[in-house]
Amino acid sequence: MRRKLAFCAIVFLYFLVNSDMVFAQRGGRSQGETIEVRLASPLPRNSDWGRSLDRLAAEWARVTNNEVRLRVIHDGLEGGESKMLSSLSADNIQAGLFLSSGIAEVCPAVMTLSIPFFIKNENELDLVLSDVLPVLDAQMGKTNFAMVAWAKGGWINIFSKESVVVPDDLRRQKLATNPELKDMNLVFKTMGYNMVEIDFIDLGPKLANNIVTAVYLTPAAIAPLGLHKSLKNMLDLPIAPFLGGIVMNRVTWNKLGPDRQRELTRATQRMAAEFDATMPKTISNAIVMMQRDGLKVNKPSPAQEEVWRTEMLKVISPLIGTTFDRDLYRRINGTLEKARSGQ
Repeated sequence: MRRKLAFCAIVFLYFLVNSDMVFAQRGGRSQGETIEVRLASPLPRNSDWGRSLDRLAAEWARVTNNEVRLRVIHDGLEGGESKMLSSLSADNIQAGLFLSSGIAEVCPAVMTLSIPFFIKNENELDLVLSDVLPVLDAQMGKTNFAMVAWAKGGWINIFSKESVVVPDDLRRQKLATNPELKDMNLVFKTMGYNMVEIDFIDLGPKLANNIVTAVYLTPAAIAPLGLHKSLKNMLDLPIAPFLGGIVMNRVTWNKLGPDRQRELTRATQRMAAEFDATMPKTISNAIVMMQRDGLKVNKPSPAQEEVWRTEMLKVISPLIGTTFDRDLYRRINGTLEKARSGQ
């Protein structure tokens, strides 16, 4: 009898230990365990993005009773988005704030939302996002990364040292671009644009040395970085919207467990919605502030706007199905056509 009891105890302990091991391997979380999440951002601490991330850290601590602690690494200290993605894969960081170009490295279809002059205003953007974000979430779900929350990053404008009003003006500039956008950069080069591939965090020094003389970015990023002190001209023509998002590696995401995943997703999406609501005012305030510092805002005429649209259309058409996802393009186009026809 004693032997049977001893044998049962051994079997029980074996399954208990091994079930814990399996639970850990699946990314489970022990009750009361503190999880530290190091989140890298390429954007400055003193920007609206930086301040929002600091508030998010406090919110994550609150909703998880300090069981998840978010430590934000601001100012591009972890490197550009490609370096951040490598660090994320290696678990040197556990999360990152990525812009469209960075997200596109793991979810290429996201760039379809930033086709120049495709989506024309905030109302159209909101309609499109409500339809396509579930599609992008599903694509992200097939990767080694989890999208915690999306956020609207604003609209892209062209900033330059010399005045730019028509495409020929931009051809005389040295235009900074993301090196990861290889297909788009090649097409722009064939159109006569002088593209200079640099990492975002190197933009300031490159401008100071005249290695680049123009860039396409949102005013909300230009202002806190002080780049308008070199780039004293802004083309008053929104080129395209872009998205940002907080991405976590799958190992850490699984470690959180379903309950914490839901808590952190709700908290992050709530703050992202608040951020989205204030973005138009943030951009407007940034432009006013930069104008006080000497920024010149150059408004093209309707005919000049049409030149931009016509040239961009020539660029975009060959890229549908390669750089830009064909199915997502058709879906977005269908949504826009219905909205514009009043349906």
